[in-house]
Amino acid sequence: MKKNKVNFYLIIFLIALATFLLLEDRFLPGKSRSPQYSRSSTELVGTVIHLIKTDYLEEPNPQRTTNGAFRGIVNSLDPLSAYLDKELAARYSNKKMGVFQTGLTVYKKYGLFPVVVAVAENSPAAKAGLAVGDNISSINDNNTLLMSLIETDLWLSSDRPEEGPLKLRVVRGTETLSFELKRDYTPPRVVQTFTDLEGSLRLHPTTIYPGVADEVKKALAASYDKNKAKYKALIIDLRNCSGGDFNEAKSLVNLFIKSDQAGYFEKRDQKEKLVLNEEPLYPKLNLIIWVNPATMGPAELVAGCLHELREATIIGTETPGLVAQRENFPLDDGSLIVLVTSVFSLKSGQKLLDNSLPVDLKLSYSKKIDQGYFDKTRERLANLH
Repeated sequence: MKKNKVNFYLIIFLIALATFLLLEDRFLPGKSRSPQYSRSSTELVGTVIHLIKTDYLEEPNPQRTTNGAFRGIVNSLDPLSAYLDKELAARYSNKKMGVFQTGLTVYKKYGLFPVVVAVAENSPAAKAGLAVGDNISSINDNNTLLMSLIETDLWLSSDRPEEGPLKLRVVRGTETLSFELKRDYTPPRVVQTFTDLEGSLRLHPTTIYPGVADEVKKALAASYDKNKAKYKALIIDLRNCSGGDFNEAKSLVNLFIKSDQAGYFEKRDQKEKLVLNEEPLYPKLNLIIWVNPATMGPAELVAGCLHELREATIIGTETPGLVAQRENFPLDDGSLIVLVTSVFSLKSGQKLLDNSLPVDLKLSYSKKIDQGYFDKTRERLANLH
Protein backbone atom coordinates (compact mmCIF):
# COMPACT_ATOMS: atom_id res chain seq x y z
CA MET A 1 0.00 0.00 0.00
CA LYS A 2 2.83 2.41 0.89
CA LYS A 3 4.53 1.68 -2.45
CA ASN A 4 1.33 2.54 -4.31
CA LYS A 5 1.06 5.83 -2.41
CA VAL A 6 4.65 6.67 -3.28
CA ASN A 7 4.09 5.88 -6.97
CA PHE A 8 0.96 8.02 -6.99
CA TYR A 9 2.86 10.86 -5.39
CA LEU A 10 5.61 10.60 -8.01
CA ILE A 11 2.98 10.78 -10.77
CA ILE A 12 1.58 13.92 -9.19
CA PHE A 13 5.08 15.38 -9.03
CA LEU A 14 5.66 14.67 -12.73
CA ILE A 15 2.40 16.42 -13.58
CA ALA A 16 3.44 19.45 -11.54
CA LEU A 17 6.89 19.42 -13.13
CA ALA A 18 5.39 19.23 -16.62
CA THR A 19 3.19 22.20 -15.80
CA PHE A 20 6.24 24.10 -14.58
CA LEU A 21 8.06 23.46 -17.85
CA LEU A 22 4.97 24.43 -19.83
CA LEU A 23 4.80 27.74 -18.00
CA GLU A 24 8.52 28.25 -18.50
CA ASP A 25 8.42 27.74 -22.26
CA ARG A 26 5.10 29.33 -23.10
CA PHE A 27 4.10 31.96 -20.61
CA LEU A 28 7.03 33.44 -18.73
CA PRO A 29 7.79 36.90 -20.18
CA GLY A 30 10.88 37.61 -22.20
CA LYS A 31 12.56 35.83 -25.08
CA SER A 32 15.66 34.66 -23.26
CA ARG A 33 15.49 32.27 -20.33
CA SER A 34 16.74 33.64 -17.02
CA PRO A 35 19.20 31.44 -15.06
CA GLN A 36 16.58 31.03 -12.31
CA TYR A 37 14.52 29.00 -14.79
CA SER A 38 17.32 26.89 -16.25
CA ARG A 39 17.00 23.12 -16.64
CA SER A 40 19.26 22.62 -13.61
CA SER A 41 16.48 24.13 -11.51
CA THR A 42 14.30 21.13 -12.28
CA GLU A 43 17.00 18.85 -10.87
CA LEU A 44 16.87 20.82 -7.62
CA VAL A 45 13.09 20.36 -7.55
CA GLY A 46 13.62 16.63 -7.99
CA THR A 47 16.09 16.57 -5.11
CA VAL A 48 13.67 18.42 -2.84
CA ILE A 49 10.84 16.03 -3.70
CA HIS A 50 13.12 13.02 -3.10
CA LEU A 51 14.10 14.32 0.33
CA ILE A 52 10.45 14.89 1.26
CA LYS A 53 9.51 11.41 0.04
CA THR A 54 12.31 9.62 1.89
CA ASP A 55 12.98 11.73 4.98
CA TYR A 56 9.80 13.68 5.84
CA LEU A 57 8.19 12.23 8.97
CA GLU A 58 5.07 11.06 7.10
CA GLU A 59 3.82 10.56 3.55
CA PRO A 60 2.57 13.98 2.27
CA ASN A 61 -0.99 14.43 1.01
CA PRO A 62 -0.59 14.30 -2.80
CA GLN A 63 -3.62 16.45 -3.64
CA ARG A 64 -2.74 19.14 -1.13
CA THR A 65 0.90 19.17 -2.22
CA THR A 66 -0.06 19.40 -5.90
CA ASN A 67 -2.47 22.29 -5.34
CA GLY A 68 0.23 24.06 -3.34
CA ALA A 69 2.79 23.55 -6.11
CA PHE A 70 0.41 24.86 -8.79
CA ARG A 71 -0.55 27.87 -6.69
CA GLY A 72 3.08 28.69 -5.98
CA ILE A 73 4.14 28.46 -9.63
CA VAL A 74 1.28 30.49 -11.08
CA ASN A 75 0.45 32.96 -8.29
CA SER A 76 4.07 34.11 -8.04
CA LEU A 77 4.24 35.20 -11.70
CA ASP A 78 2.51 38.56 -11.22
CA PRO A 79 -0.40 40.04 -9.23
CA LEU A 80 -3.00 39.19 -11.91
CA SER A 81 -2.21 35.53 -12.66
CA ALA A 82 -3.71 32.76 -10.53
CA TYR A 83 -4.29 29.06 -10.05
CA LEU A 84 -7.86 28.32 -8.91
CA ASP A 85 -8.98 24.96 -7.60
CA LYS A 86 -12.21 23.37 -8.85
CA GLU A 87 -14.50 25.22 -6.45
CA LEU A 88 -12.93 28.64 -6.99
CA ALA A 89 -12.76 28.07 -10.74
CA ALA A 90 -16.51 27.46 -10.85
CA ARG A 91 -17.15 30.70 -8.95
CA TYR A 92 -14.74 32.66 -11.15
CA SER A 93 -16.44 31.38 -14.29
CA ASN A 94 -19.88 32.35 -12.96
CA LYS A 95 -20.80 35.69 -14.52
CA LYS A 96 -22.72 36.63 -11.38
CA MET A 97 -19.57 36.34 -9.28
CA GLY A 98 -18.84 39.47 -7.32
CA VAL A 99 -22.22 41.14 -7.65
CA PHE A 100 -22.42 41.43 -3.86
CA GLN A 101 -19.37 42.61 -1.97
CA THR A 102 -18.06 43.81 1.39
CA GLY A 103 -17.07 47.25 0.13
CA LEU A 104 -13.35 46.51 0.41
CA THR A 105 -10.88 47.07 -2.38
CA VAL A 106 -7.61 45.23 -1.80
CA TYR A 107 -4.25 44.90 -3.47
CA LYS A 108 -2.34 41.64 -3.18
CA LYS A 109 1.13 40.49 -4.11
CA TYR A 110 2.28 36.90 -3.71
CA GLY A 111 3.69 36.14 -0.29
CA LEU A 112 2.19 39.26 1.31
CA PHE A 113 -1.11 39.86 3.07
CA PRO A 114 -3.85 41.60 1.05
CA VAL A 115 -3.79 45.27 1.97
CA VAL A 116 -6.96 47.38 2.04
CA VAL A 117 -6.59 50.28 -0.41
CA ALA A 118 -10.18 51.58 -0.34
CA VAL A 119 -13.33 51.22 1.79
CA ALA A 120 -16.62 52.18 0.14
CA GLU A 121 -18.85 54.57 2.06
CA ASN A 122 -21.84 53.01 3.83
CA SER A 123 -20.62 49.51 2.97
CA PRO A 124 -20.46 46.62 5.47
CA ALA A 125 -16.69 47.12 5.65
CA ALA A 126 -17.05 50.82 6.50
CA LYS A 127 -19.73 50.14 9.13
CA ALA A 128 -17.55 47.44 10.72
CA GLY A 129 -14.62 49.84 11.04
CA LEU A 130 -12.10 48.51 8.52
CA ALA A 131 -9.64 51.10 7.27
CA VAL A 132 -7.20 51.79 4.45
CA GLY A 133 -3.87 50.19 5.30
CA ASP A 134 -5.33 47.19 7.14
CA ASN A 135 -3.65 43.88 6.27
CA ILE A 136 -6.00 40.89 6.00
CA SER A 137 -4.21 37.87 7.47
CA SER A 138 -7.03 35.35 7.15
CA ILE A 139 -10.46 34.99 5.55
CA ASN A 140 -12.79 32.43 7.13
CA ASP A 141 -9.73 30.98 8.90
CA ASN A 142 -7.84 30.57 5.59
CA ASN A 143 -4.37 32.11 5.61
CA THR A 144 -4.07 34.72 2.85
CA LEU A 145 -0.29 34.83 2.33
CA LEU A 146 -0.24 32.48 -0.66
CA MET A 147 -3.56 33.57 -2.14
CA SER A 148 -3.70 35.42 -5.44
CA LEU A 149 -5.50 38.73 -5.88
CA ILE A 150 -8.22 36.89 -7.81
CA GLU A 151 -8.71 34.36 -5.02
CA THR A 152 -8.86 37.12 -2.41
CA ASP A 153 -11.50 38.99 -4.41
CA LEU A 154 -13.50 35.78 -4.79
CA TRP A 155 -13.58 35.34 -1.03
CA LEU A 156 -14.62 38.97 -0.51
CA SER A 157 -17.55 38.74 -2.94
CA SER A 158 -20.63 36.60 -3.33
CA ASP A 159 -23.35 35.83 -5.86
CA ARG A 160 -25.92 35.41 -3.06
CA PRO A 161 -26.70 38.26 -0.62
CA GLU A 162 -28.11 35.78 1.90
CA GLU A 163 -24.75 34.00 2.20
CA GLY A 164 -23.37 33.92 5.74
CA PRO A 165 -21.03 36.56 7.19
CA LEU A 166 -17.35 36.58 6.30
CA LYS A 167 -14.81 36.30 9.12
CA LEU A 168 -11.67 38.41 8.72
CA ARG A 169 -8.55 38.66 10.85
CA VAL A 170 -6.75 41.95 10.28
CA VAL A 171 -3.31 43.21 11.25
CA ARG A 172 -3.40 46.93 12.02
CA GLY A 173 -0.10 48.24 13.30
CA THR A 174 0.77 46.05 16.27
CA GLU A 175 -2.83 44.89 16.79
CA THR A 176 -4.64 41.85 15.41
CA LEU A 177 -8.38 42.46 15.06
CA SER A 178 -11.34 40.26 14.14
CA PHE A 179 -14.32 41.29 11.99
CA GLU A 180 -17.48 39.74 10.62
CA LEU A 181 -18.81 41.26 7.41
CA LYS A 182 -21.86 40.77 5.27
CA ARG A 183 -21.44 40.55 1.51
CA ASP A 184 -24.52 42.48 0.46
CA TYR A 185 -23.02 45.66 -0.95
CA THR A 186 -23.44 46.44 -4.65
CA PRO A 187 -20.98 49.06 -5.98
CA PRO A 188 -22.81 51.85 -7.84
CA ARG A 189 -22.10 52.58 -11.49
CA VAL A 190 -22.33 56.33 -11.79
CA VAL A 191 -20.37 59.43 -12.76
CA GLN A 192 -20.51 61.90 -9.90
CA THR A 193 -20.22 65.64 -10.65
CA PHE A 194 -18.62 68.13 -8.25
CA THR A 195 -17.93 71.86 -8.38
CA ASP A 196 -16.10 72.00 -5.05
CA LEU A 197 -12.93 73.64 -6.40
CA GLU A 198 -13.26 77.10 -7.90
CA GLY A 199 -12.19 77.18 -11.53
CA SER A 200 -12.67 73.46 -12.13
CA LEU A 201 -15.27 70.80 -12.75
CA ARG A 202 -14.62 67.40 -11.12
CA LEU A 203 -16.04 64.18 -12.52
CA HIS A 204 -15.70 60.94 -10.55
CA PRO A 205 -16.60 57.66 -12.29
CA THR A 206 -16.92 54.89 -9.70
CA THR A 207 -15.59 52.40 -12.24
CA ILE A 208 -14.84 52.26 -15.98
CA TYR A 209 -18.13 50.51 -16.68
CA PRO A 210 -19.67 50.10 -20.18
CA GLY A 211 -21.26 53.43 -21.05
CA VAL A 212 -19.13 55.59 -18.75
CA ALA A 213 -17.70 57.57 -21.69
CA ASP A 214 -21.22 58.61 -22.71
CA GLU A 215 -22.01 59.56 -19.11
CA VAL A 216 -18.89 61.74 -18.96
CA LYS A 217 -19.89 63.30 -22.26
CA LYS A 218 -23.37 64.12 -20.89
CA ALA A 219 -21.92 65.58 -17.69
CA LEU A 220 -19.57 67.82 -19.67
CA ALA A 221 -22.40 68.94 -21.97
CA ALA A 222 -24.57 69.81 -18.96
CA SER A 223 -21.91 71.69 -17.00
CA TYR A 224 -18.78 72.62 -18.93
CA ASP A 225 -20.30 73.42 -22.35
CA LYS A 226 -22.68 75.96 -20.80
CA ASN A 227 -20.05 77.64 -18.59
CA LYS A 228 -16.71 77.33 -20.41
CA ALA A 229 -15.43 80.66 -19.15
CA LYS A 230 -15.99 79.48 -15.58
CA TYR A 231 -13.63 76.51 -15.74
CA LYS A 232 -9.88 76.41 -16.19
CA ALA A 233 -9.65 72.63 -16.07
CA LEU A 234 -11.48 69.35 -15.80
CA ILE A 235 -10.55 67.09 -12.89
CA ILE A 236 -11.01 63.40 -13.68
CA ASP A 237 -11.17 61.83 -10.25
CA LEU A 238 -10.07 58.20 -10.66
CA ARG A 239 -9.54 57.47 -6.98
CA ASN A 240 -11.02 54.13 -5.91
CA CYS A 241 -11.80 53.38 -9.57
CA SER A 242 -10.68 49.76 -9.49
CA GLY A 243 -12.51 47.86 -12.18
CA GLY A 244 -14.02 48.06 -15.61
CA ASP A 245 -13.54 47.51 -19.29
CA PHE A 246 -10.51 48.32 -21.46
CA ASN A 247 -12.62 49.13 -24.52
CA GLU A 248 -14.58 51.63 -22.46
CA ALA A 249 -11.30 53.11 -21.18
CA LYS A 250 -10.29 53.61 -24.81
CA SER A 251 -13.58 55.43 -25.54
CA LEU A 252 -13.08 57.67 -22.53
CA VAL A 253 -9.55 58.65 -23.62
CA ASN A 254 -10.84 59.31 -27.15
CA LEU A 255 -13.07 62.11 -25.82
CA PHE A 256 -9.89 64.15 -25.32
CA ILE A 257 -7.36 62.92 -27.90
CA LYS A 258 -7.12 61.26 -31.30
CA SER A 259 -4.11 59.05 -31.96
CA ASP A 260 -2.98 56.31 -34.32
CA GLN A 261 -1.03 54.81 -31.38
CA ALA A 262 -1.93 55.81 -27.85
CA GLY A 263 -0.05 52.80 -26.51
CA TYR A 264 -0.11 49.07 -27.16
CA PHE A 265 -0.95 45.70 -25.65
CA GLU A 266 2.07 43.47 -26.09
CA LYS A 267 1.93 39.71 -26.33
CA ARG A 268 4.89 37.41 -26.71
CA ASP A 269 5.04 37.70 -30.47
CA GLN A 270 2.99 40.76 -31.40
CA LYS A 271 1.90 44.25 -30.45
CA GLU A 272 -1.68 45.47 -30.70
CA LYS A 273 -1.84 49.25 -31.03
CA LEU A 274 -4.38 51.24 -29.07
CA VAL A 275 -5.90 53.36 -31.84
CA LEU A 276 -8.20 56.29 -31.09
CA ASN A 277 -10.09 56.94 -34.34
CA GLU A 278 -12.82 59.38 -33.36
CA GLU A 279 -12.40 63.14 -33.46
CA PRO A 280 -12.10 64.27 -29.82
CA LEU A 281 -14.85 66.49 -28.42
CA TYR A 282 -12.53 68.23 -25.94
CA PRO A 283 -9.05 68.35 -27.50
CA LYS A 284 -7.90 71.49 -25.68
CA LEU A 285 -9.50 71.18 -22.26
CA ASN A 286 -6.90 71.29 -19.47
CA LEU A 287 -6.92 68.00 -17.57
CA ILE A 288 -6.00 67.13 -14.00
CA ILE A 289 -6.26 63.51 -12.85
CA TRP A 290 -6.53 62.27 -9.28
CA VAL A 291 -5.25 58.76 -8.52
CA ASN A 292 -4.59 56.56 -5.48
CA PRO A 293 -3.64 52.91 -4.77
CA ALA A 294 -7.20 51.84 -5.68
CA THR A 295 -6.87 53.30 -9.18
CA MET A 296 -6.50 50.02 -11.03
CA GLY A 297 -6.52 48.50 -14.52
CA PRO A 298 -8.64 50.44 -17.05
CA ALA A 299 -8.49 53.60 -14.92
CA GLU A 300 -4.68 53.44 -15.02
CA LEU A 301 -4.82 53.15 -18.81
CA VAL A 302 -6.98 56.29 -18.98
CA ALA A 303 -4.68 58.28 -16.71
CA GLY A 304 -1.48 57.09 -18.38
CA CYS A 305 -2.59 57.85 -21.92
CA LEU A 306 -3.93 61.30 -21.05
CA HIS A 307 -0.74 62.08 -19.14
CA GLU A 308 1.49 61.28 -22.10
CA LEU A 309 -0.67 62.48 -25.00
CA ARG A 310 -2.50 65.43 -23.43
CA GLU A 311 0.01 66.42 -20.74
CA ALA A 312 -2.63 65.86 -18.06
CA THR A 313 -1.31 66.54 -14.56
CA ILE A 314 -1.52 63.47 -12.32
CA ILE A 315 -1.95 64.17 -8.60
CA GLY A 316 -1.95 61.55 -5.84
CA THR A 317 -0.13 58.42 -4.73
CA GLU A 318 1.43 55.58 -6.68
CA THR A 319 -0.90 53.09 -8.37
CA PRO A 320 -0.46 49.29 -8.41
CA GLY A 321 0.06 48.80 -12.16
CA LEU A 322 -2.61 46.29 -13.19
CA VAL A 323 -3.06 47.08 -16.89
CA ALA A 324 -2.97 43.70 -18.56
CA GLN A 325 -5.22 41.22 -20.32
CA ARG A 326 -5.71 37.66 -19.11
CA GLU A 327 -6.77 34.33 -20.56
CA ASN A 328 -8.28 31.31 -18.84
CA PHE A 329 -6.81 27.82 -19.26
CA PRO A 330 -9.16 25.13 -17.86
CA LEU A 331 -7.57 21.93 -16.58
CA ASP A 332 -9.11 18.45 -16.80
CA ASP A 333 -9.89 18.24 -13.10
CA GLY A 334 -12.05 21.39 -13.21
CA SER A 335 -9.39 23.72 -11.88
CA LEU A 336 -8.29 26.77 -13.81
CA ILE A 337 -5.13 28.68 -14.60
CA VAL A 338 -5.58 32.40 -15.26
CA LEU A 339 -2.55 33.91 -16.98
CA VAL A 340 -1.54 37.37 -18.10
CA THR A 341 -1.03 37.05 -21.86
CA SER A 342 -0.63 40.71 -22.84
CA VAL A 343 0.63 43.78 -21.00
CA PHE A 344 -0.21 47.40 -21.79
CA SER A 345 2.60 49.86 -22.44
CA LEU A 346 2.29 53.59 -22.86
CA LYS A 347 3.51 55.11 -26.12
CA SER A 348 6.81 55.90 -24.37
CA GLY A 349 7.30 52.18 -23.75
CA GLN A 350 6.58 52.20 -20.00
CA LYS A 351 4.80 49.00 -19.02
CA LEU A 352 1.88 49.32 -16.61
CA LEU A 353 2.06 45.86 -15.05
CA ASP A 354 3.47 45.98 -11.53
CA ASN A 355 4.61 49.56 -12.29
CA SER A 356 2.92 52.71 -11.08
CA LEU A 357 1.69 55.49 -13.28
CA PRO A 358 3.99 58.52 -13.39
CA VAL A 359 2.67 60.89 -10.69
CA ASP A 360 3.49 64.59 -11.14
CA LEU A 361 2.42 65.90 -7.74
CA LYS A 362 2.86 63.15 -5.15
CA LEU A 363 0.96 62.83 -1.90
CA SER A 364 1.67 60.69 1.15
CA TYR A 365 -1.19 58.81 2.75
CA SER A 366 -2.62 60.34 5.92
CA LYS A 367 -6.03 61.01 7.39
CA LYS A 368 -5.86 64.46 5.76
CA ILE A 369 -4.94 63.21 2.29
CA ASP A 370 -8.20 64.45 0.77
CA GLN A 371 -7.19 68.00 1.65
CA GLY A 372 -3.88 67.33 -0.08
CA TYR A 373 -5.64 66.70 -3.40
CA PHE A 374 -7.47 70.02 -3.11
CA ASP A 375 -4.34 71.95 -2.13
CA LYS A 376 -2.20 70.53 -4.94
CA THR A 377 -4.98 71.13 -7.45
CA ARG A 378 -5.36 74.75 -6.39
CA GLU A 379 -1.62 75.20 -6.95
CA ARG A 380 -1.94 73.71 -10.44
CA LEU A 381 -5.02 75.80 -11.30
CA ALA A 382 -3.19 78.97 -10.28
CA ASN A 383 -0.61 78.29 -13.01
CA LEU A 384 -3.20 77.79 -15.76
CA HIS A 385 -4.36 80.60 -17.99
